[in-house]
Amino acid sequence: MLNGSKIKSLRLTKNLSLRELCKQTNGEISPSHLSALERGRVMNPTKRLTRALAKVLGVKEVELFSFEDCMEGEFKMCKYRREYPTMNGWVYYCDLAATGRDLTIEQLAAVGCTGEARKNCKKMMEYTCGVGIVPDPKK
Repeated sequence: MLNGSKIKSLRLTKNLSLRELCKQTNGEISPSHLSALERGRVMNPTKRLTRALAKVLGVKEVELFSFEDCMEGEFKMCKYRREYPTMNGWVYYCDLAATGRDLTIEQLAAVGCTGEARKNCKKMMEYTCGVGIVPDPKK
């Protein structure tokens, strides 16, 4: 979910009014919509809007969201999380899934890749790049 209070804090840090921030997004958002985002009345904006806000506020898109496993704008993920910048923002992926290794549920759990961790990783990847691929334990 989008973290409205974080957006408001970043906006105020940059000394921007609601209208000024909206103007800098080149019409991607209206002041009333931004106000609703900041107050938590709207929590799932489009990717295009998220990119525009992140660009103006000078942060990674993922930093505008709240997850249970998020701390100081960075996701607490396992050592297999990879990220790289693209023209449209940062893309995150799981190196374990990308290599196509067949691992048992016990092997995945041993490296911290529990069912809950995979669920959170997938959610974060879907928010940032539209698709999330995490390792499936072999049966």
